[in-house]
Amino acid sequence: MEAVRYWSSVIVMAEKTDAAVHDPDAQLMLRFKDGDTEAFDRLFVKHTRSIVNFAYRFVRNREIAEELAQEIFLKVYENAAGYRIQARFTSWLYKIATNVCLNEIRKPQFRIPHQSLHASPFEGGSDEDRKFEFSTTAGPDKIFEQRDLSRIIKHALQQIPEKQRIAFILNKYQELSYSEVADVLDSSEKAVKSLIHRAKEALAERLKPLTAELLPK
Repeated sequence: MEAVRYWSSVIVMAEKTDAAVHDPDAQLMLRFKDGDTEAFDRLFVKHTRSIVNFAYRFVRNREIAEELAQEIFLKVYENAAGYRIQARFTSWLYKIATNVCLNEIRKPQFRIPHQSLHASPFEGGSDEDRKFEFSTTAGPDKIFEQRDLSRIIKHALQQIPEKQRIAFILNKYQELSYSEVADVLDSSEKAVKSLIHRAKEALAERLKPLTAELLPK
């Protein structure tokens, strides 16, 4: 049985490595490692928007999210010499991004900015947040409903356990596969699926009493 598990893990790792070798971003990172600064610029342009959006989901402040994105790419720059293709580039990038964001929100002085109940949930928000943007053709009641639901979802995300929240954000909003999320979290795909399932359950539980108030009587 142990031998079967060993060879299964070897096969999975070989498949991941093979996929990563054909990852164009990983190839760009290798070129940068060899001194091609233009390759780094291309990676920065391609991924900076997603990284800002990712950071925003932790800090809820656009300016801080942009500063964190700069810090994340600085770490990518500084760690280029040690880069090895072991997974897709995005897995490595989001591992750095996750550590930077968690360090930020764990600071004793960190506080998620308060947002007025009357403010639009999209003021200063990320591009990803605008996926939930309400239709301007909807009536006032519908707009109010959608605005409150969006704000409630954001708040509920902050209340679930850290690992569940990270796995959920990486999978749903950053669109990483279970395998990629597992690489970021140094975990197994089975564990990641469990985390995401529990995150959905926790969100549903927290949203149930709040969203009920917004539903038509």
